[in-house]
Amino acid sequence: MSTLILVHGAWHGAWCWDKLVPALEAKGHKVLTLDLPGHELPDGAPATTTLEDYGRAVASLANAQSEQVILVGHSMGGGVISQAPSYSANIAGLIYLAAFVLQHGDSIAALARASEVDELSDHVDMAPDGGRTVIQDGAGSIVFYEDCSEDDQTAANARLIPQPIQPLMDSLEDMEGRAMALPAVGIICTQDRAVHPGLQRMMCEARNHMPTHDMDASHSPFMSRPQELADLITRAISDMENAA
Repeated sequence: MSTLILVHGAWHGAWCWDKLVPALEAKGHKVLTLDLPGHELPDGAPATTTLEDYGRAVASLANAQSEQVILVGHSMGGGVISQAPSYSANIAGLIYLAAFVLQHGDSIAALARASEVDELSDHVDMAPDGGRTVIQDGAGSIVFYEDCSEDDQTAANARLIPQPIQPLMDSLEDMEGRAMALPAVGIICTQDRAVHPGLQRMMCEARNHMPTHDMDASHSPFMSRPQELADLITRAISDMENAA
């Protein structure tokens, strides 16, 4: 079995994986999570936080392991797992979950603008400091947690924090092509209203026609369908091992 590092998306923290971790551990995987820099703070990460800060934090956790790890990045976390290999040689593969798939020179913001459908922006406001954004009160139920239970929606909405804009604007620095050299698999959420399924497919295809698996779920299957997601992640790991 594998050692996995789960990397959360914008406005979220490591808490979002609470249902998925035991499902993966039951399959024999070692599972690590982290709060990206500043995301453990109740008022959110500082506006000065960068994509490099995120990538180095994940790389540091990967480097601390005695075995190679597989990174699973959700949403914005896809950009983070694309950046982390620049700072770590201890990464064996990448799994993009409803995620932004960055190549050298790409930014999350630029890729988001390429989407034919944008439902998320209507539910995002600028924070007073001008360097961060917030999800409108309760709007996570619409764009993130549509197929989650009402209790899970309420709990998750209450934990969303301000998200710095800079990591979304930063271009991926992968001059040596370390991320592109790693095996990778995409998991596409076909009911996603935050990162449109068409955009997910476009990004996966642009990365050398990266293999994908579809999941009939909205943006947060780690909450709505953790067992099914654990099965798909395990299958994706097998795909990468067989392709090696």
